Amino acid sequence: MIDSVEPGPTAGERPAARAEDRQVGRGGTASSRGVLTLAVVVIAFIVATALLTARSLSQVVASQEALTQTILFDKALQALQVHLVDAETGQRGYLLTGRIGYLQPYFAALGQVRIAQSALGEVQHSHGEFQALLGNLQQAIDVKLQELDHTIRLKEEGREAEALELVKTDAGKQAMDAVRSAVAALIAAEDRQTAVRREIHRREVRNTYAIFGISLLLNVTLLVVLVQRMRADAARSAATRAAMQARNAELSGLLRATTTRNEHIQALTELSRYLQSALHIDEAARLLQQHLPQLMKAEGGALYLMAASRNQLRRACTWGDGSWVECLEPAECWALRRGQPIRHAAEGGITACAHLAAHGKPTNPTLATIECMPLMAHGDLIGLLVVGGHSRQQTLSPDEEQYLQMTLEQVALSIGNLRLRESLRQQSIRDVLTGLYNRRFLEESVQRELLRAGRMRDQGQTHGLAVMMLDVDHFKRFNDQHGHDIGDKVLREVAQVLLRITRGSDVAARYGGEEFVVILPETHAEAALQRADDLRRDVEKLTLHADGQVLD
Repeated sequence: MIDSVEPGPTAGERPAARAEDRQVGRGGTASSRGVLTLAVVVIAFIVATALLTARSLSQVVASQEALTQTILFDKALQALQVHLVDAETGQRGYLLTGRIGYLQPYFAALGQVRIAQSALGEVQHSHGEFQALLGNLQQAIDVKLQELDHTIRLKEEGREAEALELVKTDAGKQAMDAVRSAVAALIAAEDRQTAVRREIHRREVRNTYAIFGISLLLNVTLLVVLVQRMRADAARSAATRAAMQARNAELSGLLRATTTRNEHIQALTELSRYLQSALHIDEAARLLQQHLPQLMKAEGGALYLMAASRNQLRRACTWGDGSWVECLEPAECWALRRGQPIRHAAEGGITACAHLAAHGKPTNPTLATIECMPLMAHGDLIGLLVVGGHSRQQTLSPDEEQYLQMTLEQVALSIGNLRLRESLRQQSIRDVLTGLYNRRFLEESVQRELLRAGRMRDQGQTHGLAVMMLDVDHFKRFNDQHGHDIGDKVLREVAQVLLRITRGSDVAARYGGEEFVVILPETHAEAALQRADDLRRDVEKLTLHADGQVLD
């Protein structure tokens, strides 16, 4: 009987099979290591691009702050020169007429000169390269002020001829020329520095966009390579395919996070550029009304800005769903009391802000949540942002919290800078005592209105141009009998009458002392005469009080 035996593997086949198994194992291990290495590279690149983007954005903000300092420096120089001219005008008026009233604008201008000098001293810390030029300017100002004070003291001591002779020596003109020369040197140096800063700002903006584009392109490229590698490895084993799919999902999430971050930064940068170019708060409010819904991811909201009285916030703009109060007091909002954002549920409650409820019931019951967020800039509260939605998450991710904080800081800083620019502009064209336009703005307006009236006349469309020059009667008697405080009150009351009777197109300005000028565009002589008589009657009806008594 012959037994049947199955043939076994030959000696050459067994090593070949083991080698193939080892090759497959090494291939799988190498593939896993390659995928892991590629994933680490992608994550590191995403983190690096995020850091580069944040650094580039911070450099853009820093360059913008440097430009803002330049604007403050230029405004201080202009204000200083204007006030020195006002002081010289008051001195010349007093020397020529001997009237004490001319000393009032003189001393007022001296005070403003000291304020401007102090402002230059504060700005000097950020302009260290201009210390020598600032020293020359301060020396020239001191010389000019000494010349003005010396001539006025000679006049007060009865040495009028000596004072006038000193004026004729052109010492005052030479001192003023020295001031103008020092200011011109500073402005020239500042212009050169400003050109460099603007170039740096433009370069940083270009770098931000370049980093964004390159990071997005490389992220997509790396993701495509990774997906292809995962698909190739998926054919080898189901376990490897599952692992690669999980990694793909993780990297896709990182890519979406990066894309979301870049989109938010791009939108915030665009809003910042528009806000920097806004001319006034109303224009900035319209820009925020358009961009805030996308940045805040909110279906409804409102922006409130602090009033000049600092005791009330007024609604600047709204969007989307919801009903928001016109104005509110700081005590009516928990977020303003605590100095941090507060989130409210739709049903309200004892912790709900008073401005979000009426008669104990919420004013926006359709919104799931409402959040109040204070706006701070330069260490000061400037406003409140209230946002809400139908399905806003109860908790935000760290990235969303960072986006929200970046948006609040940028909006607050832009509004604060805009208000600062408006304040500086008003100070440069307004008279401090009366609130009317100053003489510098008046002279510019006269030239503009004359040119416009001539153009309209050539076209046969003119309706006339009238200019009224006013002088307050008995003003010196009020000053002599009741003091300068009552004299200032008289000027303020007359200025209020001027503001009340003038139109929006008119220009009411203080010319100097108790003299005022009103420009009336498109007004015939008869109408101007009637307006002047109305003004006279209104001023005549004024009733002034001092120490509980009615002045005549």
